[in-house]
Amino acid sequence: PFTSYGLLKTIRSHQISSPSVASARATGRPTACNLCHVDKTLAWTGEYLAQWYGQAKPALDEPDVSSALLLALTGDAGQRAIAAQAMGWKPAQEASGTDWMLPHLAQLLDDPYDAVRFIAGRSLRSLPEFNNFEYDFAAPIEHRRDAQRRVMTTFTRVRARLPRPGDPRLLLTPEADVDVSRTLALLKQRNNRNMLLRE
Repeated sequence: PFTSYGLLKTIRSHQISSPSVASARATGRPTACNLCHVDKTLAWTGEYLAQWYGQAKPALDEPDVSSALLLALTGDAGQRAIAAQAMGWKPAQEASGTDWMLPHLAQLLDDPYDAVRFIAGRSLRSLPEFNNFEYDFAAPIEHRRDAQRRVMTTFTRVRARLPRPGDPRLLLTPEADVDVSRTLALLKQRNNRNMLLRE
């Protein structure tokens, strides 16, 4: 799985291991399952790993939110880059749908790390509505905020077609709006430690 960050993308590590919820919680490294099923929680992954491979289900004390969204909102810069990249990966888009991703990728367009912003912009451009999306990850903040507004305008237009409009795991309200209070609460937990992401 693409669980390492480098060269403005995610790359495969040299580690070979079976997916494990316990390992994901201990290390912060996403499971292969949740890098494809970016709309699913770690609890969902734990259920399937228990059914298919007899793994013990670890007790989880995290919110019932998509594992990728938790990384995108609360993770460190490397984890946020991995989450943003996963949302632009075609197999993940096919497995998870894409319209629900728009507000979350929009949020990453103004991430403190320019690499995360770059990857979020690239992931947005992989979506049909954004093939020609103009966005400069190194532009001044007012330009980045304008890009966020343009993404949210598109989300307002397409949210009616969401297959699960009120899915709280995707931080959506029953009206298919972004659950702003929960999103902001998670953003306040973001790991803001300084990192050097080598390119």
